[in-house]
Amino acid sequence: MADANMSAKDYVSNTRAQLLGGLRNLSVIAENLYQQGVLNDEEFNEIKAEKDDYGRTEAILDSVSRKGEAACYKLLRIIYLTRRRTLKRPTPLFKNGHEPSAGAKEFDLHHWISCFSFKEDPEMSSNYIQGPKVCHRYQTKLKTKAAKISKDFWRESKNLFGENKKPKLSFYPLILDTEGTTSPSKIKKFISKKSKMHRPSTKHKPKVSPSDLLKTDKNILLVGNPGIGKTALSHEMLRLWSKRDKKKLDYMFYFDMREITSNSPTMGLEDLLFTAYCQPDEGKDEVLQDIERTSDNVTIILDGVTALSSLVVQKVVKKDLLPDAKIIITCRPDDEEDLCLEDWLRVEVKGFSEETIKTYLSTTLGDDHREVLNNTQMVTLCHVPMYALMVAASFSSGDSLLPRTVNEIYISAVRHRLQLKGNKLLSLAKAAFYATQRKTVSLEELSCEDSCVLSFLKPHHVKVAPAETRTVYAFLHYTMQEFFAALWLLKNPNKIREVFQQCLAKEMKHMRPLIPFACCLLNEKRPRLMSCLIPAEELKETSEWFFKEMINTFSSDAAVGDSEPYIDIPFICQCLYESQSLEACIYFLDKLDFHLDLSGENLDPYSCCAVAYVITQSTERKIRLNLQDVVISDQELNQLLGCLQNVQWCDALGEKLWKTFLLSEERMDYSTLLGLCGNTLYLPVVGKRQLFHRAVEVMQKMTAKVNVCLYGDRKAPLCEVLCESLLQALPHIGSLSKNKLSLGLSVPLLLYNHHMSFCIPLLDAKPSSNVAIEIHTSHHVL
Repeated sequence: MADANMSAKDYVSNTRAQLLGGLRNLSVIAENLYQQGVLNDEEFNEIKAEKDDYGRTEAILDSVSRKGEAACYKLLRIIYLTRRRTLKRPTPLFKNGHEPSAGAKEFDLHHWISCFSFKEDPEMSSNYIQGPKVCHRYQTKLKTKAAKISKDFWRESKNLFGENKKPKLSFYPLILDTEGTTSPSKIKKFISKKSKMHRPSTKHKPKVSPSDLLKTDKNILLVGNPGIGKTALSHEMLRLWSKRDKKKLDYMFYFDMREITSNSPTMGLEDLLFTAYCQPDEGKDEVLQDIERTSDNVTIILDGVTALSSLVVQKVVKKDLLPDAKIIITCRPDDEEDLCLEDWLRVEVKGFSEETIKTYLSTTLGDDHREVLNNTQMVTLCHVPMYALMVAASFSSGDSLLPRTVNEIYISAVRHRLQLKGNKLLSLAKAAFYATQRKTVSLEELSCEDSCVLSFLKPHHVKVAPAETRTVYAFLHYTMQEFFAALWLLKNPNKIREVFQQCLAKEMKHMRPLIPFACCLLNEKRPRLMSCLIPAEELKETSEWFFKEMINTFSSDAAVGDSEPYIDIPFICQCLYESQSLEACIYFLDKLDFHLDLSGENLDPYSCCAVAYVITQSTERKIRLNLQDVVISDQELNQLLGCLQNVQWCDALGEKLWKTFLLSEERMDYSTLLGLCGNTLYLPVVGKRQLFHRAVEVMQKMTAKVNVCLYGDRKAPLCEVLCESLLQALPHIGSLSKNKLSLGLSVPLLLYNHHMSFCIPLLDAKPSSNVAIEIHTSHHVL
């Protein structure tokens, strides 16, 4: 390796052979040398006239070497500042596993240029172009388009509000849970029966922002439920990129994947980037060449991926094209398994936090937001950003019947915006149904120019010939399309059983979201809102068999394909919550023998609300509830507390709830939980300090003594923090038990020393009416 202390001229001369084969994008180097006055007009034109890169490199090296030390120094500085574009990327030492690559001993020019000792220069990076001028102009065009896409996205949301009540909408912080990298086996685990995407607690985790995701070099998989904020997050990253310093030459492309499905399956990379997204005004070949050569400066967002049906998109994702590009994919949980993305950064989008909900509603509704915050069901909806938007729009419209469920939000929107134009609405619903079946947003069957109908839609243009495009329409959001598709399904009840069966097949599982929407449209409390479309008598006739058929179909133990037998209880509970049908809830619970096994499930606030609703319907018989391995947030625990009087109590449930309660960041109603647990507080034999300190606080606040039940490995010693806490709370403890063996406490005096090692051996002894706890030290017994 060259000596860092040698002169610039020698540094260049000693590495001439490597530079002749390792420099690329010679036009960038020549242009910067020309701007810095190293090359004159004649020399610059001669370099451009060379037939190949070898000749251009040789001409550049000859020119700067003849001009001495200062010229060579400027060349080195230009190479250093443009190294990501002008130096060939070094071949990895190992390509696959432990197989040495053919170029393992290749000279590393990136390391070579980093070893040269440049002088301190605060203006070092100023006035240096990073690529051809046509590429810089194309980047400017891309940033203008990115800013417009983001602006249009928020304008479409504002249009849901009345003319005089349009709030200022922008991106609000989302809960983003990073779970390391993905692998096919990990993804399969997420989707299998006992691990439907666990929701690890976000407490004590660093917050992740859109700018953080932009900075990472990893490919990113953004996973989340419908309306949870995946698209909003994508648009925010797009907006942030458009505001970046233009000195760095990079590219970002955004694709709504449900629109891409409308394009030709034979499209290539140039068609994807330029025709389907943004055409350069000049130098198309040079721009494409720069993108392909420096793909590490390219970011591609694929929003709303359901399957990689496009061949060119498959090649981009698999890195057969643009191998060093950063790819960001958004998808729903059910589509994650099909993508088989290995070693991607997986980010679960979980919607709004409690704090963000308050800020969002305050911004959109002003002082009226307090009325929404006082409604628990509406706040639960608002954890999903799309529903928060719809709740705010519905509330601002002055509707006296405020929505409680997702479907009621859409019903309210239809009633206010379409003025009940039945025949045109059904035409829209038909187009939505068949588009959903095809897994596309393009409403091919729609030919309507009514302004009310079009207010739900946005146009996009499909290229059908080199100089010809066709305008097709899509819904503002895919969930809106699913709502209208469900409406068409109920208008054609002969198709319902067919759709139920389709939902069980892997290739048609994208039809499942239609079912909860259909359940609400059959809700007896609200059929009058849709009576102009489907007569109440028809809805009633359908509902007489719909719910039993739905429950029987989706609660079958039979495995589908190669998957394990699984009953998706949260999904069925969501359907029943939307239906608000007592009879359907009891039918479902009876089918499961009143046993709700939610172990390993992903209970977001809305799912938890739906489960709680179903449990509250069982007033005649207690429900067995299994919450093993379910991570419950503070909000979700509050949802469950209201229904637990209908639950058959067991130690496992008490252990789960108390652990969540004691580790929560909110101060919740401990007296209610004690009442549900028979005045028993459950503590693990090993746990976090915060958990035991909170337990002491609870016991000290109670007027009556509390029973304490310890659980965990029978052979595990009690941790020191637990022993300290038990001693501190001793006057407030009525009885102590472990592994179902109770002990009465009769200890008039306990001596305590922070340096002692404690254990309570009698916890595993048989119960006695008057047993003293012995506390052993290393020297003697007290």
